[in-house]
Amino acid sequence: MAQHPAQQEEVHVHITEVFVIGVNQFMKNIENTNKDMSQTIFQNVPLVNTSFFQKLFKQLPTENGVIELNNLLATYPIKEISKQHVSDIEERYKISLENEFRLNLEEFYAVYLNFCLSNKSLDEENLENLYHLKIILSLNDQTIEKLNHKVGEIIYKKYFEKFILIAHGILTKKEEDFLEKIEKDLKLPKSLVESITSEISTNYIQKYVEKLINNLILSPEDERVIKSIGNNLNINLEKSFSDQIKRQLKQLKSYWALEKLSLTTFEPNIVIQKSEHCYFKIASVNWYELRSVRQKPSYYNTNSRILKEFYLNTGTYKSMNHSNDYMKFVDKGSIYLTNKRIIFVGNTKNLNIRFEKILRLTPKSDGIEIDKETGKVAVIQLPDKVDEFALILDRLIKDRHI
Repeated sequence: MAQHPAQQEEVHVHITEVFVIGVNQFMKNIENTNKDMSQTIFQNVPLVNTSFFQKLFKQLPTENGVIELNNLLATYPIKEISKQHVSDIEERYKISLENEFRLNLEEFYAVYLNFCLSNKSLDEENLENLYHLKIILSLNDQTIEKLNHKVGEIIYKKYFEKFILIAHGILTKKEEDFLEKIEKDLKLPKSLVESITSEISTNYIQKYVEKLINNLILSPEDERVIKSIGNNLNINLEKSFSDQIKRQLKQLKSYWALEKLSLTTFEPNIVIQKSEHCYFKIASVNWYELRSVRQKPSYYNTNSRILKEFYLNTGTYKSMNHSNDYMKFVDKGSIYLTNKRIIFVGNTKNLNIRFEKILRLTPKSDGIEIDKETGKVAVIQLPDKVDEFALILDRLIKDRHI
């Protein structure tokens, strides 16, 4: 009979049969990798104290059987542990480790496999050690396949996610070879690998796009990167994004152009000053005035980010509640934005607001409120293109000071 290093002074320790992939209560931190690897993974654990009644009836705590097996793994190289060592433990404790501690046996194998994969050390020697563990732990082919797939799935996910973060989905030859080796050595089903890569790739592109949306920016370079990620990871971008995300991307693309590019000029069907250029026009506009007077800022105080965030998250067109107690209808007509003023041509009257008189813009779901130096707050309701109107107006006001 082989001498067991686990035969030592006994102290109380609680053992639970819980199978958690990659987490073992007997594991310790890896500090010295020059030793046999199994001795750096498993840690010697003191045996459980014998209870009063166990001493009385000359019995041993059965959980000490699995602790002794753990301590063998912590002490000797795996290939030096034989099936007979395991049988000796079972005979001494009058137990069947395979029946009574099956989950612990599975965990011993899973922990060793997890360590090999996590450290990219699944070489020929460790494959032989895993096969030897299968034999001495009496694990059948079905169990090994289950453990290989479970641990392999976790590690494949971990490294695939890590690799695509480095270069927006472009994997190096070395990284591809490593993933292919995991797939081959653990015989991972093709469907499982495809499911993993599809899920992680889609999550990656979605998080990347969500970050852009939260930052309220989508430059041509950002668009190029999105397309590049889609190509690198073989993602169908059209199917990966919700209708809301696609709408917001379209809006942000428009917002970037309105902020960064030269504004398009229009030929107005009204007479404007020679020094004026028209940048926006739309018909079927309702002009209101707030009935109440509110406190006004002392200078133009509107953050374009607030405008973009409001209209980006408002989504579909929603008409304001135009209560007579809240505001007064003035007229209906067409509105124009020039480089100097807002021009309103109504059915019964014409109005205009010069940019230097505007102090604040407050976005509304179907329009915008305009605080002026004097007079009541103007509330402009547009049939559509509300966000475009607000952002062009904000830019034109700010451009006056450049």
